Amino acid sequence: MRRIARYLTLAFIFGVAIVCMTGCNQDKNAKAKAKSSKASHVQVISAKRTRMVEFLKTTGEVIAVNTVTMQATVEGPISFCPWREGDLIEQAGQKLIEINRPIYRQETLATEAALSVAKAKLADLKAGARPEEIAQAEESVRHFEDCTIFTKADLERIQSLVKSGSLPGEAEEKARVDYIKCQTQLGAAKEQLAMLKAGPTKTEVAIAQAAVNEAAAQLALAQAKLDECILSAPFAGVITNVLVRPGDLVTPRTPLVEIMDPSSLVVRFAVPEIRVADMHKDAEAVVQLDAYPGKTFNARIERVYPELQQNTRTRLAEAKVLDTVELLPGQFARISITIRAIDEAIIVPGKAILATSRGETVVFVVNNDKASMRKVKIGLEQDRDVQIIHGIQSGEMVVTVGNEKLKDGMQVKMTKAVPKPEDKHEAGGNRQ
Repeated sequence: MRRIARYLTLAFIFGVAIVCMTGCNQDKNAKAKAKSSKASHVQVISAKRTRMVEFLKTTGEVIAVNTVTMQATVEGPISFCPWREGDLIEQAGQKLIEINRPIYRQETLATEAALSVAKAKLADLKAGARPEEIAQAEESVRHFEDCTIFTKADLERIQSLVKSGSLPGEAEEKARVDYIKCQTQLGAAKEQLAMLKAGPTKTEVAIAQAAVNEAAAQLALAQAKLDECILSAPFAGVITNVLVRPGDLVTPRTPLVEIMDPSSLVVRFAVPEIRVADMHKDAEAVVQLDAYPGKTFNARIERVYPELQQNTRTRLAEAKVLDTVELLPGQFARISITIRAIDEAIIVPGKAILATSRGETVVFVVNNDKASMRKVKIGLEQDRDVQIIHGIQSGEMVVTVGNEKLKDGMQVKMTKAVPKPEDKHEAGGNRQ
């Protein structure tokens, strides 16, 4: 009996122990469940380090910088104008318009003939005397030499007859005159022969050259008048407007055609005064055009105007589209200019940023299932991304959903947020 009582006692004690152990375990599980039920469910994402760009976004218009309106310089009817809007001008100097002025054409022909005559005279003068002319001059010298010899002998014979009284004194005077005349003619013939052999003098050549120059100047003047009747393209381009047709009578300063250089097309836009200091030449930009929905085109700032527009308080600038695309004057454009870039920026989604009642900017970082509140300083912003200048490190888990109800040190149960496809592009900062 004693043995049975002992066994019963041991069994009772063992059962009590088991009951106690079971109760303890249940109490621990209940506490764990209670503890688990107090933890907040949050979504987190890892702070990442990436390149971030600050943009200045604005709108503009496609314009042609190089465009001209050709105007008439003389009065007359249009004789040549085959153009229509959209026609291509292949090269500079191509004939565009001709105004019919026959009088100018005839003046040109007359001055061309006068110039030819002056040139022929100059060439003949420079060529010198022909052999025939020299031979003729030599023959003239010999003739007057013979004449001089004959008149001298005749004068001597008559002088002797006058002394003897056979002839009157008047016969001697007549013979003397004939002799002097032959002497004078002989001197002139010798001088002519010498001139022919020596050729033209510098003065004669200069006078003839001056006549040529005068005729050339008259021809240039006549040609200039005729050239005013023909208008040529100042550059290769496209005809944008035709204002006359063949047969129209025009006067000076009448607009004729408008021409545009497609290679000079740029996007012109205005920057508000508060951002003028951010604009500089050669800055990178991206252009969007309504004519090409969903597409972007690389561009570069080529010109920044040196003063503000007084009526709008804006600064004009021009961007050149670098990609191959057909632009048309007047197209509406949206442009994003790169202001600055940060290669190693730590970014988090914007919904992770909270503002406290004291005006502080904070985020919640999860470490060992506890939420830690961090004061942060933010920088650039774009869409859903915000740059963190200091306060967290790359790779730390930042709460993005459920952070409104958190307090510093609270227990959390976290799930990682899945990045959306659009989150995979390069981050950038937008400022308008």
